[in-house]
Amino acid sequence: PTGVFPQFGGLEISTSSTALQSLTDAVLYLVSCPYEGSEQLSSRILAVASLRDVLTAFKADGLPSPTEMESAVSADIERLQGMQNDDGGFPYWRRGFESVPFNSIHAAHALYIAQQKGFDVPAGMMESSLEYLRNIESHYPSWYDQETRRTLSAYALYVRNLMGDRDAQKTQQLINEAGLENLSMEAIGWLWPVVDDENQVDAIRLYVNNHVVETAGAANFTTAYTEQTYLLLSSDRRTDAILLDALMEDNPQSDLIPKLVNGLLAHRSKGRWDNTQENVFV
Repeated sequence: PTGVFPQFGGLEISTSSTALQSLTDAVLYLVSCPYEGSEQLSSRILAVASLRDVLTAFKADGLPSPTEMESAVSADIERLQGMQNDDGGFPYWRRGFESVPFNSIHAAHALYIAQQKGFDVPAGMMESSLEYLRNIESHYPSWYDQETRRTLSAYALYVRNLMGDRDAQKTQQLINEAGLENLSMEAIGWLWPVVDDENQVDAIRLYVNNHVVETAGAANFTTAYTEQTYLLLSSDRRTDAILLDALMEDNPQSDLIPKLVNGLLAHRSKGRWDNTQENVFV
C-alpha cells in the first residue's frame, strides 16, 4: 500500500498444513516444564497422548521430536507409578505423603488417555486410580468447602465416565442436591456428558447459554474465584476449554464452538496460555 511508513510495523504470514500448528507454543511449554510433581507430569502425559496422532504437525526450536515426546510420556507414566499411594491417589511430589484429590483425579484422567492412545499403563495402576475416584468423597479433608467438594466430585464423575464407569445416578444426585446455580461452570461442563435425563440436559444447555459472554466473533465464560480456588487450579480459560469440550460432544454444530475457540486463541500470551492446567485443557 502507498502512504505507509515502511520502517514501522509489518505483516508476517505463516502457513501450516493444520490449524493445530497454533498450539505449538502450548505443547512446547508443557513438554519443557521443569517441575515433576504429579500435576505437571499428568498434564504433560495428557497433552502429548491426546495429540499423539498429530505430533508431526508441531515444529519449533527446542521442541523434541515426536519419538522423543512419546518416549518421555512412557517415562512420565513410570514416574507417576512410583508416586502412587496405596489408596490409589497421588501426592504432590512423593509417595507416602497425603494423596491430593485434584491431582489424583487429574492423574487418572491422564493415564486413561495415555492408555487409549496406545501407551503402556499398568493395569493395577489404573484399577487403583479408578477405585480412588469411586470413593472420592471419602478423601476430602474436613476443611474443604462445599463448592470445592462438588467441583472435585464432578471431575471424578467425568473421568469415571471416560473410563467406562458411568454413574449417571450419582451425577443427577449431585445436581439435585446443589442446583445448577450452586455449581461452578467447570463442574457443569464436567457433569454435562454424564447426564442421562434429557430434561436435565435441556436445563444445562439453557443455563450455559445464559452464562456465556459473547461478542461478534468470540465468546467466553467467567469463573467465580473463592479462597479455595487454588485447590482446583481453576481459571477462566480452563473453564472455557472444559465447556468447549462439553459443547462439542453435545452439539458439534453449535455456533458457540468457533466463538469459544476464537476467544481462547485471543487470550494467548507468547503463543500459549498461562499455566499447565490452561494449556493442557485447551
